[in-house]
Amino acid sequence: MQSTGQTSTHAVSHVPTHGSAIMYVIIMLIIRSFIPMFKGKNLNIFLLTVPLMNSIARAIYDVAFIWLVLDLTNSEKITGIVAMTSYLPAILCGLFIGAIVDLFPKTKMISFATIMQGLILALIPLFFFFNITSIWIIVLIAFFHNAFGLPMVPAFNAYLPTQIDKEGLLKANSIVNISWQTAVLIGPIIAAQLLTIYNVEHLFIFCLLFYFIAAAITTMAPKDLVEKEEININKIFLKTKEGINYLKEHTTFAFIILLTLLSNLFVMGPAIVGIPILVKLYLGGTASDFALVEAFVGLGMLIGTATVYKIGNKLPHGLLFLLGLFIDGASFCFYYFIETLSQLNFLSFMHGIGIPFLIISRVSIMQKNIPEKLLGRIFAIISVSILSMTAVSSGVIGLLTEFMSIHEIFLFFGLMAGLCGVAGLIHPKIRHLN
Repeated sequence: MQSTGQTSTHAVSHVPTHGSAIMYVIIMLIIRSFIPMFKGKNLNIFLLTVPLMNSIARAIYDVAFIWLVLDLTNSEKITGIVAMTSYLPAILCGLFIGAIVDLFPKTKMISFATIMQGLILALIPLFFFFNITSIWIIVLIAFFHNAFGLPMVPAFNAYLPTQIDKEGLLKANSIVNISWQTAVLIGPIIAAQLLTIYNVEHLFIFCLLFYFIAAAITTMAPKDLVEKEEININKIFLKTKEGINYLKEHTTFAFIILLTLLSNLFVMGPAIVGIPILVKLYLGGTASDFALVEAFVGLGMLIGTATVYKIGNKLPHGLLFLLGLFIDGASFCFYYFIETLSQLNFLSFMHGIGIPFLIISRVSIMQKNIPEKLLGRIFAIISVSILSMTAVSSGVIGLLTEFMSIHEIFLFFGLMAGLCGVAGLIHPKIRHLN
């Protein structure tokens, strides 16, 4: 096992210049095919730009946060526990976010969420300036950053059906996903480039910048109309209960969420905690190397999204979802054999291809089949499932490193996640859903 022993006080010297150039070219070629659909419409500018800006901020945060924790602790176990703690907002209050989203205009929720996320992250370089570097301060900031980010995805997914007819939703979601995944690719590259100039704690200032751009553009988007209702705690509880009761009555959608929950239990920990541990402590890599790995995941996701865009309406959305679940999980099994950073980059690219299949199809299924007034709550339940399992999975990974190598963890968790896709075939309706 190797360790570089790098700290946040030193800028990273390695820059993936050639890889960046190739990726920029590929990004432009992919996005170019979608551009004609966006000419001259505020809605389309919003759909293309806001996910891009928001996700670039998030991608930079994901690189900077986990690397900062590794630098401050140099511990696999503590890194996993810290990652778990940062997702507690989803467990504590995520269910009620959907009810709040359904009570307010979605664009206002998105603007507010992005502004607050940016301001909170700006506290990290401020604390470092005053030489306050406690790991628990970082955890607290991450906690509130994730808390204010909770409304973002439910609000965005609930907003789309208010502006786009049902037949156009899969393609619209594919286009939005192109924007999200472009950011997953570009964000780590930006992070890697910034790390050649700035210390890791300074990257959070750039997160603030991208979040503010997203908020500004959101104010120009077409407004969604929401009936004014009296807002109080009882109303929020009642609306939350309505969403849960709907899933009790419509078990097919509940089963999709269950599969999502189980899949994320086995996928998110290795993805968030396992990969940086593999890069830094096993392969002797730098923060730039980690950023490049994340960029290859994003590149794979772009390819996967473009594929879904082309073939998505030719296959049942449910089948696409199950296929995505299988690829997302099973691809991690091959991480058991990784010995070099080049192998990790290639396998991360392959892993990324499957992710859009399950995300785009799941979102489209829900948008098409669930009443518009309930969408915020249903998507909030999905977000809670994902983030809760992300927290648990991250913590479990940190603990398991005491007993298993990171390669063995990837193999076991990959097998279990891949089985989630296979298990979905037992449900008589899911594979035929549209």
